[in-house]
Amino acid sequence: MMWSKLREYVALHERDDAGACGVGGEVWPAASALCEWLGNHSAEVCGSRILELGSGTGACGLYAAALGAASVQLTDGGPVELISLARANILRNRHLFRAGSSVEARRLRWEEHSPLPRDADLIIASDVWYRHADGAANAALARTLRELLDQPPKPRAIVAHEHRSREAPFDATLPRWDADDELLEGFAAAAREHGLRLEGLWSRRPRCHVRGSFRSWDADVSIVEVFAIQTPPTGE
Repeated sequence: MMWSKLREYVALHERDDAGACGVGGEVWPAASALCEWLGNHSAEVCGSRILELGSGTGACGLYAAALGAASVQLTDGGPVELISLARANILRNRHLFRAGSSVEARRLRWEEHSPLPRDADLIIASDVWYRHADGAANAALARTLRELLDQPPKPRAIVAHEHRSREAPFDATLPRWDADDELLEGFAAAAREHGLRLEGLWSRRPRCHVRGSFRSWDADVSIVEVFAIQTPPTGE
């Protein structure tokens, strides 16, 4: 019920075309999957300090705030119009937040080595690996995650990913959650170089829905936890 209310409010103020906000101005299926994970871990979210990377409209961070997070920082490297959209959504959804909670939005570009927010208990992100075919973008995100995971109090990092680059049929059974995903492997390679490991928590293959002669499929999504496992190479 809470996600339905929040989704309704955010939907009124997302951007259906690219426009000034770009693709970050829309709510994508991975965001819904991440909110489902947050709802299933509401005890962990309640009272926690949340940092969202690539927040776009802010839907996931706003949902965490509605679950009782003590503070939420929405960050995105998109245009100023997108940050303004997130701030507007904060104001429109404030009545759903826990009393005394702090929710704010700011611009954060991973490749600029900007000062990172501190003291997060939980880092969340959705759809941040969908078009990073170039090594520089992957490296910037991996470096950012590594720096955040090394900060006390050693937060968790949870990412929702939609498998857009798979060639396997929707109804195919795959040997691993990360199989046949070129974009995901591109980030995974950068993650390994920065001493990070990706672990799939759950995956949902597309499900077919038939209504008369009309057939549609759900998104192919996974929830992934990112771990810091070793000292990153010298110079990172």
